[in-house]
Amino acid sequence: EFVAALLSIACMCFLGFADNVLDLRWRHKLLLPTAATLPLLMVYWVNGGVTYVMVPNFLQPMLGGVVNLGILYYIYMGMLAVFCTNAINILAGVNGLEA
Repeated sequence: EFVAALLSIACMCFLGFADNVLDLRWRHKLLLPTAATLPLLMVYWVNGGVTYVMVPNFLQPMLGGVVNLGILYYIYMGMLAVFCTNAINILAGVNGLEA
């Protein structure tokens, strides 16, 4: 698990370096973070990670207390990692840290 986390962090550091040096296009900025999340998601899947999500109180009569997302959980977590890296990159450009 620790090695997968280090591999993901190293991939994201490589993405930041490559973006600054090579001026990557937007499609590469979407593909590389997705590939960087794969080691973490695969370790989570192999170790029998839980894909259940708690449902808010007002939806519990319709859906029950918990919902098993299955494969959608992994897709969501991959998309969340891409969103977070791009949001941090955009925020750094907006507030002048990269000026």
